[in-house]
Amino acid sequence: MMKNNALIGLPILAALWFLITVICGGIAYENYNHMSQFISELGATETYTGAFINYIGFIPTQLIILLFIIICAHKLPRSSLNTVGLLLLCVYTFSLTIAAIFPCDYECRPQTPSTSHMIHIASAIPAYLSGAMAIFILSKGLKKWAPSKAFEKLGYAISILILICFFSLDDS
Repeated sequence: MMKNNALIGLPILAALWFLITVICGGIAYENYNHMSQFISELGATETYTGAFINYIGFIPTQLIILLFIIICAHKLPRSSLNTVGLLLLCVYTFSLTIAAIFPCDYECRPQTPSTSHMIHIASAIPAYLSGAMAIFILSKGLKKWAPSKAFEKLGYAISILILICFFSLDDS
């Protein structure tokens, strides 16, 4: 019973932890605009919020997701779709953890990027792409064991929305 509750509770906890991190970070970061600035800017080098956002916000979020993945690996039916989907979620989790350990430079748009910034970008890009693919693949696998098609369709919609947002980013 505990693991079933964790399958529902852990993603909700991760989402809330992340949301609270971003909201509080945005409040503490002077003149931060959630619509025009990268979330990574909240944890960037030389910011007041940087270390707190990365080590108390972003990394714990990924640890919660990792715990969810571990439980899913034991609870979900064995299938190639579930295995690939969970592995892609691991890529997402580890990549965003690396991005938090190696923050982007101040304002995330440096003329001469530091090594930390380059590692941050190199890990963040595959993170979001693998996360969207994981949701899509896991949603496809749902039709074999989930009683409702609603979660499958929701997963498809979320993964497509993530990709649209990702490819709509303006890094200038």
